[in-house]
Amino acid sequence: MGGWMILATMALALSMDAFSMSLAVAMRGAERINKLLTSVIVGLFHMWMPFIGLYGGRLIASSFEKVALITGGILLFVIGLQMMWTGWNNSEHTGGVIIPRGAGLMFFAVLVSLDSFSIGITLGILNASLVPVLLMFGLFSAFFTWIGLALGNRLQHTLGRYGEIFGGVILLSFGLKLIL
Repeated sequence: MGGWMILATMALALSMDAFSMSLAVAMRGAERINKLLTSVIVGLFHMWMPFIGLYGGRLIASSFEKVALITGGILLFVIGLQMMWTGWNNSEHTGGVIIPRGAGLMFFAVLVSLDSFSIGITLGILNASLVPVLLMFGLFSAFFTWIGLALGNRLQHTLGRYGEIFGGVILLSFGLKLIL
């Protein structure tokens, strides 16, 4: 039972970036986001990235995972700053915010699943069971993505531009966490 709790805790921790970015994007006012499709794609990427890490990660130098995390962190940081700037100036354009539609959906999914890749490398070294890990990561991240999109859309209508600033702070903070 202890192994399942550790796995669930890891899945929860990995899905928090998907939750926070979904919340931030939805608070930005992107009403026409397909919540189900976005959640499924993010869930699949949270399964695919650790899968790559589990099998291919041993061949990749550990410096690559650090570069991927720092790159993702910088992107989140910059997007968070842009959202805070736009919210502060009360601008209505969507600018550089990643909207999970079309190609933006794939970029969004990759961005929130980068940390799953490095966890996959670690789990591969520890010879973790593949199916439970991938299912747990995928289900948790899909669920929390959907919750973030649903909750963020409601908060946008309640909080207005302050919601956008709050969403920017979330992304900026998470970006700093990945960088440091």
